[in-house]
Amino acid sequence: MKKKLIRLSLLSVVCLNMFGCTALVVGGVAAGATSGAAVASDPRSSDGVFDDQSLRRKVDDAINATVPGNNVEVTSYNQSILLTGQVISPDNKAKSETMALQVPGVKKVYNYIEIGKSQSASQTSKDAYLTSAIKSNLLFSKGVSSNDVKVVTTNGVVYLMGMVDPYQAKRMAKAASEIDGVKSVVTLFEYSTN
Repeated sequence: MKKKLIRLSLLSVVCLNMFGCTALVVGGVAAGATSGAAVASDPRSSDGVFDDQSLRRKVDDAINATVPGNNVEVTSYNQSILLTGQVISPDNKAKSETMALQVPGVKKVYNYIEIGKSQSASQTSKDAYLTSAIKSNLLFSKGVSSNDVKVVTTNGVVYLMGMVDPYQAKRMAKAASEIDGVKSVVTLFEYSTN
């Protein structure tokens, strides 16, 4: 029964993502990507959530202005920036990190940009599937909330960001690593002392 529910959830997520819909329906409750429900259960304050969205856009704009033609994805969580994707040279990787660090409000930068060609559309689809599968798996993991973590996947490598306790971190990393197709899991958590 649990496997059928996970498969149904995954199918729903994949279908919704394919058609550009940002609402996810689970258990009869719709929650948009930036809905009040998601903000209410996020360990960051609502101001922190919106500040991170703004910070992500500013870092993305700064990198795009300096490193044209890049394939860099910017993720922000509690003023920490994760850079993933691909650039054509080590110089562009360093420039991307430098630009991110220069944006006011950025506390830390995790630079996981790869040197090489942009990943294929097929790989991007696989990564989106993996992210959705991990989020669905987290829904069924006891003691964790999928709203407490950002899941980013690039070339099969999963990056987890969030404010969690050590127990939650271990459970989340395990839930991510259980998904077929995941090459490795990188945890970039901030640990709470609750």
